[in-house]
Amino acid sequence: MWQRVLDGDVTVDVAGSVGPLDNNVYLVASPSGRALVIDPAMGSQEALLAALRDRGLTLDLILATHQHFDHVAEAGPLAAATGAPIAAHRLEAEIMGQGARPRIFPGPEISPAPVSRELSEGDTIVLDGLVLQVLHTPGHTPGSICLYSPQEALLISGDTLFAGGYGRYDLPGGDPRLLRDSLRRLGALPAATRVLPGHGAATSIGAEPWIKETSPLCW
Repeated sequence: MWQRVLDGDVTVDVAGSVGPLDNNVYLVASPSGRALVIDPAMGSQEALLAALRDRGLTLDLILATHQHFDHVAEAGPLAAATGAPIAAHRLEAEIMGQGARPRIFPGPEISPAPVSRELSEGDTIVLDGLVLQVLHTPGHTPGSICLYSPQEALLISGDTLFAGGYGRYDLPGGDPRLLRDSLRRLGALPAATRVLPGHGAATSIGAEPWIKETSPLCW
């Protein structure tokens, strides 16, 4: 289930095609046995707990790139199981704490994911030698964030940027103009920056030249 996407002292593994919307779930681990989970999608908790147990890892933090149910469905249960706090942008915190019943999947009820660490632009997440900068990239949702490591030339982009595309802006809280500006901002990162999105295959900033254009795609 897990595939290594960053090797070194700090590792990043991805579980792809998780849940009904084929999410990517990221597990970041350090040599000291500390770990982060990013976007624990529906159906990911069992695999995450098994990976933590099998590798002797302690979960420090559960990160959400944004509030949508497919990215936070297991955040609350995973926090309850491990004692790890949940972090997200401050503009996402209130709705994440309420839980949800997704309109497009009316069966499951998403547990509340109470945010105890509210993030803002410029904050950093540190795991031993890895420093992830919080980039506020609204447009898909008001509080969408990307996590950027200049040292590793790595961007975890949530639903802001995909290989060849971007997240929807026609859902509640979406804004095409803000998304356009967020994509332009990501386009200014070094071309070699590897992009790990919330869905689909990895890409790079240099492989997505359209994000630098004045009127990319369907604006």
